[in-house]
Amino acid sequence: MLLKVQNLHKIYKSGTHALKGVSFEVEEGEFLVVIGLSGSGKSTLLRCINRLIEPTSGIVEFNGKDITHIKGEELRKVKMQIGMVFQQFNLIKRKTVLSNVINGKLGSLKTFESIIEKYSDEVYSEAYKCLETVGISDKAKVRADALSGGQQQRVAIARSLMQNPKLLLADEPVASLDPATSNSIMQYFEKINKELGTTVICNLHFLSLVRRYATRVIALRAGEIIYEGSPRDIDENWFKTIYGEEAEEVEIR
Repeated sequence: MLLKVQNLHKIYKSGTHALKGVSFEVEEGEFLVVIGLSGSGKSTLLRCINRLIEPTSGIVEFNGKDITHIKGEELRKVKMQIGMVFQQFNLIKRKTVLSNVINGKLGSLKTFESIIEKYSDEVYSEAYKCLETVGISDKAKVRADALSGGQQQRVAIARSLMQNPKLLLADEPVASLDPATSNSIMQYFEKINKELGTTVICNLHFLSLVRRYATRVIALRAGEIIYEGSPRDIDENWFKTIYGEEAEEVEIR
């Protein structure tokens, strides 16, 4: 068992109760997808797992260790094992693709190396290997802001792979991309999951993508899990339960 979440609550200072007693487990090698309406708690859940935000109560156990409230060097070491891909890429636009990818390893590099941006041949070789995994090594010397949205997201994925993570989190990674590019990006997550053996937890909206890539699904509504199981078992009734009676399914092919 790689991840165990027990009775997780998150209440923001505004009073918003974003997560209400969420509990689930994730085995190594799974491709778990979290679905639900905007505001259902999906992003909050991922940010509690990788400790970008502090849970109000409950337990997050990663690789057999309680990481819910760890700090300092202990937290830094755990974060190096959990990669994160965001909806908006979060690249440094004026830097090259290669520099952005190497940024994913800064937590384990010497401070002097990071300041002068001179790295060992091993680090450069690793960065190119990560770029090759997502099929974009030919853009290594190009500035990030010269790339298309889909290319930038592939760079962001490569950056996360520099950590050699046990767990890769992706928060709506295709929300700002066109349908064709969305499928392409999801194929890289699938490749990372199946070929590298990396466990993936991904927030998604489109059920057509969920059915194609997920091994298991969790659905959140108003901060609570209302469905957990196979993506193939989400029929029209479950879709309406998760997204509301007025919702209509949109397919991405």
